Parts: sequence; C-alpha cells; structure tokens
Amino acid sequence: MTRIITQGALAALGLAFATVFTAAPGEAQEKIRVSVPSQDITAFCMGIRIARHPNFPEPSRKYKLDFEVVAMPIPQVPVNVANNQIDIGECSGISTVLNAWNKGAKNLMVFAFGSQLPVYQLVASPDIKTLSDLKGKNIGIPGIQSAGAETVEMILKRGANLLPQRDYDFVSVGAASATMAALMAKKIDAIPYFPPFTYELEKLGYPPLADAVTYMPQYVTGTHVASRSWAEKNRAHFVGLLKAIVETGDWLKNPANEKEVVAWFAENVASGGKDKLEPRFAQRMYDFYIRDKRLSLDGYAPEAAVRANLDILKERGYLTDAEIPPLGQVFDFSYLNQALREMGRPQVQEYAK
Repeated sequence: MTRIITQGALAALGLAFATVFTAAPGEAQEKIRVSVPSQDITAFCMGIRIARHPNFPEPSRKYKLDFEVVAMPIPQVPVNVANNQIDIGECSGISTVLNAWNKGAKNLMVFAFGSQLPVYQLVASPDIKTLSDLKGKNIGIPGIQSAGAETVEMILKRGANLLPQRDYDFVSVGAASATMAALMAKKIDAIPYFPPFTYELEKLGYPPLADAVTYMPQYVTGTHVASRSWAEKNRAHFVGLLKAIVETGDWLKNPANEKEVVAWFAENVASGGKDKLEPRFAQRMYDFYIRDKRLSLDGYAPEAAVRANLDILKERGYLTDAEIPPLGQVFDFSYLNQALREMGRPQVQEYAK
C-alpha cells in the first residue's frame, strides 16, 4: 500500500508533518517515507519504483513493505533525508548529494543507483541533422547542474567540439513535459530526453540525434539516498527493501520474462504523450534498458562509473578534488551486501573509506 502526499500538502500541514511521519520513541517504524520527483517510472528510478509499484505487489507483500510517498523537488531531497524528514529519497543526483554532504549532511548515504550506463539521448528539431548544426542554437535543460545538462555538454564537446555559451546556449525549461512542449513550440532547438519519451517525439518527427553512451561510456543516474540513522534503526526493514529491489531486477533481466516485462511496461509506463505506451515502444524500451544492460538492476554501480560522473563535474567546474570525500563514506553498499548474503548471492565491491 502506498499513500501519496504532495509537497504543497506538506507545507499546508506545517507541524502536522511530524505527526504524519514520525514514529513514537522506541517504536519500530512500519512505513518507509520515500520522496519522489514525480510518479513517472523512468530509468533513473525504474528498479526501485517497480519494486514498490502497486501493480507489481509481490516484493512488497513478501518483505512486508509499506510506503508513504512525498512529492519533493530533487534539490531538497538530501537535506530532508539527512534531517530525518524522510527516510529515503529516489532519483537524486551525485552533485546534489555531495553538495549537501560537504555542508554537513553527514546523516546521508547513497545506497543504490537507478542506472549504470547513460540513458539520455539528444533530440533535436527535424532540420538539425548533425551535432555541428547545433552551433548557435538554444538547448533546453531541466537545470544547469542536472544530468541532462551534463549529458548535452559532454555529447557536444566530445562529438563536435562545441561548448556552452561559446557555441550554444542552455535554456532552463523545467520538467520533462515542459521540455518536450518547448521543443515542439520551437522555443528551443534540442533537448536531452530518454526512452520511452523519445519514442513519442520520434513518432512526431523528432528522431534522436545522438545517444549519450557513445560519448560517455560510464555514467550513473538515479542516486537513491537514505538516512543513516533510520537505516540502522530499521535495518531489517531496509534490507528487505533492498532484497525487493534485487528480486525485481531478477524479474526484469530474466530472458524468460521478456514478454511479461514488455507487457508490464506497456500497461504501467507513461508514454510521454496522451495515449498509452504502444507495445512496439514497450519492446524498444526493453531492448534499450534491459537488453543493453543500462539499468543497475541490483542498485549497484562500480566505483569507476561514479568516478566518471565526478570527472565530468570537475570538467564543468562544479566540483574540485578537495570537495570529494572518500567515496565509501558517502556511498554505502553494506546494506546491499547484507541483503545479498542473506539471499545466498555474491557480494559487491564496496568503495574505499
């Protein structure tokens, strides 16, 4: 069972926030308070989102998981997790997490990722045929430090020697739906987007111009964070969630389940348009994410992949070496390893502390 509370409703509740979400002293908390940027199932949070989806109930039933869902903008997530206002936050970003950590949010840890390879594609207006054609153009992004902006900058720098401000301009246009609308209204010339939403644009005459994986062979997205104090207090419950994520990944990647997974995508994943996701696009989505192994189906990504993200942040001027702590202090896979041990599976390599 999942109860959804919007950020606006939280503001209206004021002090009632603590009443709704805080367990009595010494009482084991039953519901997991989880923040989400939206209800869409995307590559950034696919594994964890499906693991707790009402139309995929077995993991939650098996591990007795119940959720209180809060709609919350990504930049607010790390601090709210560190302050125990929420227990876990889905789909944050590495730069946002490190910024909060360096400002004192030490009760914060990354416990899983959504994807282990790039998932963005660069989609442009039909008259733009090559990356070089984007010189002098405007490119819509969710925000300047977003994964979308990082992706665009690396694709154009590495693929066409184009740099922002010098050769093209970024335009912040907000969330995915607003980005798509701005492109179709010709207010911008290109956007970073991801399947299956790119399929909807392709159907309307906007085919992908480039795939980020060509220019960024390692890159993680969908940084899931948890409160350390909550995780330790509710360790068995939290490990149960990680087991649910692992078993959901098993279901997704098992070739014997392909038809079932594709059908589930078609029924439950938003298309980005007015109609339901077409079966042909659900199949392409399966090929893109599952067959190409872009998702982190157990929540893990190797340290080298995270280092690739950090190198991009440094290259863009948003991070220095001095601002990078020992990664094992921030990225904690000990809970995942406990889940894997208890499931009789090989453990993952934890990052150096």
